[in-house]
Amino acid sequence: MKFSPRIVVLKDGREVLLRHVEVADAPRVIEFVHGFVYDSEFVPLSEGEFNPTMAEEEQILSNYVERSNCLFLVAEYEGKLVANINLDGNQRKILRHTAVFGMGMHKEWQSCGLGTAILGAAIDWGRNNPELEILFLQVYAENEAGLALYRKMGFKEHGRIPDFFKQNGRYHDEISMHLRLK
Repeated sequence: MKFSPRIVVLKDGREVLLRHVEVADAPRVIEFVHGFVYDSEFVPLSEGEFNPTMAEEEQILSNYVERSNCLFLVAEYEGKLVANINLDGNQRKILRHTAVFGMGMHKEWQSCGLGTAILGAAIDWGRNNPELEILFLQVYAENEAGLALYRKMGFKEHGRIPDFFKQNGRYHDEISMHLRLK
């Protein structure tokens, strides 16, 4: 199912384009992710773990473009990627109505309404996708901004696993959340 690109106006007046990723975006996606992934305390990756080859990233993006229950949106400002969200629809028949999502954003773009805009766009797309019924996610329990956003957008907590993430010798609880789309 296609996503219609849209311009969103943020709290500070900046206009950002939300659009579906293209396979040709692979180099820009890699550069974008490298720009925030290791600086964020709430991304479950250690230094050096995100290192896809160009061919691997192109294949990953191709899967998002081709699979009917998957979505990968990017937020673009003045030609630069500043945020993304991906809904990874399950490919197993019995779970095909579900998708796990993740999002990323450069720190300087937080708290300006971009998270609400891109998550809202993904939820709208999911609600209009005849295959999807449930979105779910895993989040660090200390990620108060993320939890506030997810709750604001209607996600409900359904579980917590103590010490789920182990990062730099420190344990973090994981909170699982879901949103029923239909």
